[in-house]
Amino acid sequence: MNLSTLRNVQRLARSGDTERAWRLFEASGLASAADNADALSLKGRLTKDRALKAAGEERSALFGQAQSAYLAAAALRPATYPLINAATIALLAGNREEAQKTAALILAMLDSGEHEPETEYWLKATRAEACLLHGRIDDARKALADAVRAAPAAWEDHASTLRQFRLILETLGEPSEWLDTLRPPASLHFNGIIHLAPDHDEVVHAIEDAVAELAPGFGFGPLAAGSDIIAAEAIVRGGGELHVVLPASIDAFRRESVGILGEDWIDRFDRLLETATTVETLPDLDEVSEAGIKLANQVAMGLAIRQARMLETHAYALRIGVSETGQPAARLLDEAWQAQGFPIHRLDAERVPPRSAPVPAFTSEAILVLPTSAAVEALVAAGGKVADRLGGQTAVSFADPVIAARAAMEVATVRDVPIGGDYVAFDPSAAGPERFDMAQLVANAATPGRVLLSRTMALSLALRGPEFDCESLGDIATAHGDVTLNVLISC
Repeated sequence: MNLSTLRNVQRLARSGDTERAWRLFEASGLASAADNADALSLKGRLTKDRALKAAGEERSALFGQAQSAYLAAAALRPATYPLINAATIALLAGNREEAQKTAALILAMLDSGEHEPETEYWLKATRAEACLLHGRIDDARKALADAVRAAPAAWEDHASTLRQFRLILETLGEPSEWLDTLRPPASLHFNGIIHLAPDHDEVVHAIEDAVAELAPGFGFGPLAAGSDIIAAEAIVRGGGELHVVLPASIDAFRRESVGILGEDWIDRFDRLLETATTVETLPDLDEVSEAGIKLANQVAMGLAIRQARMLETHAYALRIGVSETGQPAARLLDEAWQAQGFPIHRLDAERVPPRSAPVPAFTSEAILVLPTSAAVEALVAAGGKVADRLGGQTAVSFADPVIAARAAMEVATVRDVPIGGDYVAFDPSAAGPERFDMAQLVANAATPGRVLLSRTMALSLALRGPEFDCESLGDIATAHGDVTLNVLISC
């Protein structure tokens, strides 16, 4: 058995990329392994994840397959991990008596010490889950709190446990609010005005206090001079990871949104870039524009939402000097954020007159590329317009990425055509065919009946299109560097 492949599949499963994990699992031959406990346990995990995304008879059948895989693993090598999962699946499938019987066996194994070597966290979390299956809520709460204390920074492990407990409590008809106290730290999307008033000490303290109160473990946003940099510094001082998303190249952003306020801001900007866990820039943009800022904010907000969902935790937004009645573009994004139940914290701050020229009036479009056929007319009928002919393919543009995604899903399914999508910001006065390059690269990797999206469009939909799910399919190497593919799925 290839252990590296097994670990890769496990990593993908933990991150939520179920389809990609299952495809790798099958391709490796692990799915047919009947004499390996690790492979059988992983098969149970992946099949259970697929069952949770299915419905009706398919869901029941997948639950049955998952339980069988876990029980086969336990028969080969008695262990608490496959047994606790088999017990939980029995409960989810409606067999509470069987779930309790298996849970009792697990508790006896834990008490006797006759179980597989495992981390302190997972042994205590397993005890908590077994207690929960018995309906012993108070014992489960205590055991789970002990588990979290044993590994306070194992956030992905915590998230997996919380996700499982929430399912169990929902099935038992019990409240799950007590799990909130054990969530991993929150994600924070931050942005604010660039030009702070000279006497801005009060604003600095207010930003620092707000960040301390929200206590984010992960911050996502830009680094313009002023409130952005102050917020980012507070996140880093508080021990949070900083993830920077810029609306143009680093050099252009440093010149146009940082250096205009002095060398001190440049030094702080550069230090934060070195400290940041990740730094992303919008491709092919060498000027800071309103359209680029809007697109970068969508990417950063989508990243914050993805992180919160992956870790089963909260997501907040911090707006500094940005009012609820501000620019329509920013208001649209904040409304989409709040529509998903995520709160926004606003701080007042005064802007001094800008010391730079107005940002250029770029625009943004969702681009779909597909083989030239009657399907193009269907996309046009759904609100798109033909933007260019690309040999045997056609690029169709949409002003709204959500409308583009809806049209792409319907057309790809009904017409059985491959479609690739991207979301771009560009200068309409100098627009060339290069703005279709990413969508065309993605389209070339699509298979009939499937919609693949660029990372930028997938993250924008995480914010604006919660009706969709986008699963990563990994990267492909291209002349433009590695390109991340995301498959579009209706929730």
